[in-house]
Amino acid sequence: MVDMQNDHTVTTDTGTDLIPANSRHERIDAPLVILGDQGAVAVDSFAAWAGRYLALAVAGVRSAEIESKIELHLGRFRDFFQNAYGHDRLSTLLQRDVVAWQRSLTNDGLAPSTVNGHIASLSTFTSWVTTIAPGLFPFGDPAKGVSELGLPPLEPRTLSDPQVRSLKNLCDRLPRLYDKKGRRWQGKDTMPHTRRRPWRDRAIVFLMLSTGLRREEITRLDLAHLSDQTPEDLRGARRSQVTGVRGKGKTGRTVFLSADARSALADYLEKERPGDAADDSTALFLSASGLPARTADGRLAVRSINRVLEQIGRLHDAEIPDPARRISPLRPHDLRHTFAFQLARTTGADAYELERRLGHRSQKYIQRYTNPPEAVAAGYVEDM
Repeated sequence: MVDMQNDHTVTTDTGTDLIPANSRHERIDAPLVILGDQGAVAVDSFAAWAGRYLALAVAGVRSAEIESKIELHLGRFRDFFQNAYGHDRLSTLLQRDVVAWQRSLTNDGLAPSTVNGHIASLSTFTSWVTTIAPGLFPFGDPAKGVSELGLPPLEPRTLSDPQVRSLKNLCDRLPRLYDKKGRRWQGKDTMPHTRRRPWRDRAIVFLMLSTGLRREEITRLDLAHLSDQTPEDLRGARRSQVTGVRGKGKTGRTVFLSADARSALADYLEKERPGDAADDSTALFLSASGLPARTADGRLAVRSINRVLEQIGRLHDAEIPDPARRISPLRPHDLRHTFAFQLARTTGADAYELERRLGHRSQKYIQRYTNPPEAVAAGYVEDM
């Protein structure tokens, strides 16, 4: 009988060395070995191995968001594999199956980057299995050598300087625009006037233009993340920052606030947030009090950032006769791209500074964010 409490290697009936058996592994719901008359025998099941992988190599190591995504990807492949063969025996998995899944995802209409993400999740899993049980795949790691799909040309959506100027101009007038009544404004926004938050929405736009924060990072901010937390301090500060920004993959960074962002935040903290905050409210940006969908802590929902920007984009374009100056649909990443391009232009494309402020380690994404808008690129050629 195998002693499951000792840290030793379990051997299958085929002589394949498996994962060290110890008390930690014994607690996992999907065991990789079973004990029978012939000794320890490997469970040849994709689901069992995936469960063990998620428990040992993903949970607590990757962020909850990434863990959920990996679990989703592996579940999709398992369904695809079982539908094809009527079983999920991991030892029968070959490279042709991975390629077939890649082709199937593409045929389903998924974007190349999304397909690559699925393949990356599967590849990391099969690499882990190969390390733990080198003999399980008779022809080697089945995902090794499967090439990524080529990505389409980078098409960043960066606002030009004139667009940024007119956007800021509109945001400075939001409190008056949100109060507009009459036929001209009917249908522009169905939200009751008492639930509009123009000072908050203005602060969000200026903060995103000043820092390049993602929408999720905006909604996670607490008042305590601001180095200056009162309207008076923000207005009087010559430099202010947001610390402890939580990005993807549990990364953290510090970003600085422009004068416009400091002023907009001061106005919001003074004129709107107190009316929506409870004594225990910690979130920087709060939903309007009285909203049926408002969470218990009042924190602004991620999707609300999209709605705010879409509405501001429509208001902006209603005043702009030149189609080239219009910005709708205005999206969160448009403001992030704009910040990145302006930072690259100011710093001479300093890779270290871009990495620190954007929270990205991949040069592929840094290049995507810092490509100039078409109007600027055309100007380079025009001046040659």
